[in-house]
Parts: sequence; structure tokens; C-alpha cells
Amino acid sequence: MKVLITGSNGFVGKNLIVHLGERKDIDVQCFTRADDIEQLPGLVKDIDFVFHLAGVNRPQDPEEFKTGNTDLTRALCDAIVASGKRVPVLYTSSSQAELDNPYGSSKRGAEELLEALAEQHGSSVYLLRLPN
Repeated sequence: MKVLITGSNGFVGKNLIVHLGERKDIDVQCFTRADDIEQLPGLVKDIDFVFHLAGVNRPQDPEEFKTGNTDLTRALCDAIVASGKRVPVLYTSSSQAELDNPYGSSKRGAEELLEALAEQHGSSVYLLRLPN
């Protein structure tokens, strides 16, 4: 099984890589903020499961919330649709998705994109709202 971990340099991502590395039947592909978003379609085409952990929570500019949360999720969803596969996605959102602030709005926007992916494309989506 091939899995993609977005945000693989973060705390959860690094620990997930270690855990999955103990299994011989899982091949882990990584995506970090150093990678180009244009690489996603190529990465996703052979993936069986996505752990979407990437996100922006302390930007210099509030516009980075949208870019790092909503826009990245849109690109991931588009890549999954383009693959023609119903790739399942586990997304780590935030309890702030219920709040009306730039961070919460960006996380809620990402959740809505993933819910649309599930409804329109048939990919299973698992949303985890983590407390801050």
C-alpha cells in the first residue's frame, strides 16, 4: 500500500512516518511546504491513502491561512479526481473550524472541499478536528 503524508515535516507527520516505517507493507510518500503544489497530481496517481496533515497555523500574513489550508486542500482534491481513483483522505482539521476567524475559515473551507470530494467523487473522507 502506498500512502501520501502531507505536512510530513510536522510533529504528527514525523511520528506517523516512524510508525508506518515499522510496517513492511506500506510505502510512504511525503509532501512538505518545500515541495511544489504542481507535484501533487504525479504523487497522487499511485497513492492508496492520504494523511492530509499539512496546514498553516502561524503565518506572517493572514492570507497564508487560505493558501496553506484551503488552496492546498483544493489542489489535493483536484489531484485525486484527476487520478481517477477514489483515494481515501484523513484530514487533521481544527476545533477552530467552528469559529469565524481567518484560521477557522480556512480550515472549514478545507473541510468543505473534502466533503464535496466525498460526495461528488466517492472518496472516503475522515475529518479529525483537533483542539489547539
